[in-house]
Amino acid sequence: MNCQHTVDVGAYLFGSLDLKERSAFERHLGSCDACQAEMLRLAPLPGLLGRLSLDDVENLDEIPECPPEPNRHRRVLVLCAAVLLVLALAGGVLLLTPPPAPTWASHDQRTGVDASVSMVTKSWGTEMWFQLGNVKAGARCKVMVFDRAGQREIGGWWGSSHAADERIPGSTSFRVDQIDRLEVSDETGLLVTLRP
Repeated sequence: MNCQHTVDVGAYLFGSLDLKERSAFERHLGSCDACQAEMLRLAPLPGLLGRLSLDDVENLDEIPECPPEPNRHRRVLVLCAAVLLVLALAGGVLLLTPPPAPTWASHDQRTGVDASVSMVTKSWGTEMWFQLGNVKAGARCKVMVFDRAGQREIGGWWGSSHAADERIPGSTSFRVDQIDRLEVSDETGLLVTLRP
């Protein structure tokens, strides 16, 4: 299914929409599967781009146009690995069950805000699904993700005019086991901190 608004997802993720456009897009996002899928696909980009240094950007023209040809030896190894994997799965030796998604919850006494987040490990980092309660309507909220090494990334932006049971998507390039804490804030400051 295609939607003409999927082109707005990137602008939304990078905070380029004005308040009126952002509000309209968020209302649309709640009922559009195509835009939700595009949001999940593009959600890691702000965090990944935030990790680029000035040197990385200045040296973009040094990236080779075509990747080098994989050598024959590597192809044979990959084929052997694939055959072993198929045999292991067929024999029931290997069980591929993903670990349960960790859920963190918190209540901030000062602000009265309740929050919970379910996190799913992905190959690119972590997918996050937030639920918030007692947040002032009409606010612009964001989540800042801090890892155990002291780095941080913005994990998502959203408007607070949503249903109490609505799940809000976010993402980070940090793996779940690297995350130290999540700080949800709005224009007035910190609303709630989530920790394992």
